[in-house]
Amino acid sequence: MESLSAQLYSFGIVLLAGVSLGILFDVFRVARGLLRPGVISTPLLDLFFWALFTPLLLLYLLLANWGELRGYVIVGLGLGFFFYKLFLGEMMITLLLGIVRLGSMLLNLVITFGLWLLSIPLVLIQEIRFSSGRKGERVRKRWKPRLRWRK
Repeated sequence: MESLSAQLYSFGIVLLAGVSLGILFDVFRVARGLLRPGVISTPLLDLFFWALFTPLLLLYLLLANWGELRGYVIVGLGLGFFFYKLFLGEMMITLLLGIVRLGSMLLNLVITFGLWLLSIPLVLIQEIRFSSGRKGERVRKRWKPRLRWRK
């Protein structure tokens, strides 16, 4: 028979596994909301979720009690998931959505900057082409819009 401290250690590890299940579940929930998978890709995404979580759960069980599946393991997983959803769930989703928004803004900034860099040679070529005329040709002036105020 195991000592009480060993059993509490195992139960704590299993609670942590339940919290990890909640975090991974919320990551996939946010990803699913962003990707909006169809009828075929939804089961594939669910399969991918369990393919990631199952080795993680096995690792937790090996750390907790050498892989023995007992009643308190299932209770601990459920309690860990419940406590995560109760106390940290909404905060984690808000954090994940903030990270997605920040990543989207940074990606938009990088793409905009890259397109701006690519447009510089084109603008220079256009300026050179229109500013230097051939012999006897009139140099084309740049078009400037007139600002007219409405009355």
